[in-house]
Amino acid sequence: EEMTDFEALHEAGAFAFTDDGVGVQTAGMMYEAMKRAASMNKAIVAHCEDNSLIYGGSVHEGSFSKANGLNGIPSICEAVHIARDVLLAEAAGCHYHVCHISTKESVRAVRDAKKAGIRVTAEVSPHHLLLCDEDIPGLDTNFKMNPPLRSKEDREALIEGLLDGTIDFIATDHAPHTKEEKNTDMKLAPFGIVGLETAFPLLYTHFVKNGAWTLKQLVDFMTSKPCEAFDLPYGTLAPGAPADITLIDLEKEAAIDKDTFLSKGKNTPFNKMKCFGWPVATMAAGKLAYEEGRLVK
Repeated sequence: EEMTDFEALHEAGAFAFTDDGVGVQTAGMMYEAMKRAASMNKAIVAHCEDNSLIYGGSVHEGSFSKANGLNGIPSICEAVHIARDVLLAEAAGCHYHVCHISTKESVRAVRDAKKAGIRVTAEVSPHHLLLCDEDIPGLDTNFKMNPPLRSKEDREALIEGLLDGTIDFIATDHAPHTKEEKNTDMKLAPFGIVGLETAFPLLYTHFVKNGAWTLKQLVDFMTSKPCEAFDLPYGTLAPGAPADITLIDLEKEAAIDKDTFLSKGKNTPFNKMKCFGWPVATMAAGKLAYEEGRLVK
């Protein structure tokens, strides 16, 4: 409800400004933030959610919520914020980025804004590309995230939007929680799942191995395209670029095992799912950082 110190963050090296997990509820606040960000040629990165339309929901308003007697979060909760904000971004001359887009209405709003010449970008999370509310196997809180898993039609619209350029890239929305936090009922458990350690194998197995995407498309969605969206000098193997490199064994098949995660968060809906394409080593700025299941210090 109050503005951060944009200038100090800019001087400290911030490449964008965000509300991080809570939607900006007033248009006036968002417009002022956009104008200040635009004056520094920085983006506003938004979690899009109108609190007046949440209705105490814990899952998507759809077949699963109705079958289990849960309050549902309607798709319009997200889409109306995006529709508002793209017009504000146009007026402010600001780069506006939509986090973890999840509904077909949101995809339509972003697509229309891009066609109108508004500088808007968007990302989608792996779980929204892979799952819908029909896949939730009962009241398992590891399937509770925000935005929630939407309908099959929403999932299909997200895949289409990613491939046609409406959605710019993939981001995990990694949100770790302890076992104790998640070990409660669906209404009370915190939103969020982990995703950093499973994103590539899941997407490679379900989209590249079956021929739907090329390997280059997937790699671009997770490396160069995020950097292009924010004009960052990363995500490339060009001479002179930072040597941030991941080595992946595309033929390695293994089941996801949450107990082997390096993250303290084990809250994944994908436990025991078999996948191909596992990272075996990473380099950060030219130095080995990870190798075969262990961090290198």
